[in-house]
Amino acid sequence: MTANDPDTQNAAEGPTQGHGPSTEPTVEIPGHERELTRLKDERDQLEGQLQRTLADTANMRRRQKQEMDDARRRVVEGLTQELLPVLDSFGMALAAYDQGGEPKALIDGVRMVRTLLSGALERHGLQEIPANGLPFDPARHEAIAVESSPTVPEGHVVRVLQTGYQLGDRVVRHSRVVVAGKPTEPSATS
Repeated sequence: MTANDPDTQNAAEGPTQGHGPSTEPTVEIPGHERELTRLKDERDQLEGQLQRTLADTANMRRRQKQEMDDARRRVVEGLTQELLPVLDSFGMALAAYDQGGEPKALIDGVRMVRTLLSGALERHGLQEIPANGLPFDPARHEAIAVESSPTVPEGHVVRVLQTGYQLGDRVVRHSRVVVAGKPTEPSATS
């Protein structure tokens, strides 16, 4: 065979040159076909595993969301059950006053309701933040004013304007306080 031989030229150009289909038989290599089949099977298995994993992940997320919603609902239901007696006590105190009760009885009823409410919240971990007479702590206290005090050392809380609360170690609301110190004087230049 030479470069000018027509059979060699047609075989080299092949069907991509538009000369029609090749008359040469296609040589199949059994090892490559087996490897291709094995790779296709492996791909199909991996796709199936991926689909199952994605479905499992979606199911797990759905279950976790459901469990969180259920837990949240149980907590709210529990707190609600503890607060209902407080609401009932408010109603009874107001009804007693509306029926001609004395103001002292109403005040005593409100104090009782406050005790019930505080107890219910404490059972759920809510605690008052101590402040009076203690050193000012910006992580737990919010200074509203500074005033001098002969009885309270500088940098300590003189009085609490609004009680602060914490749930465990987390501050829910800072105590609003007045701190002992030297108040700043207005400047003389106006």
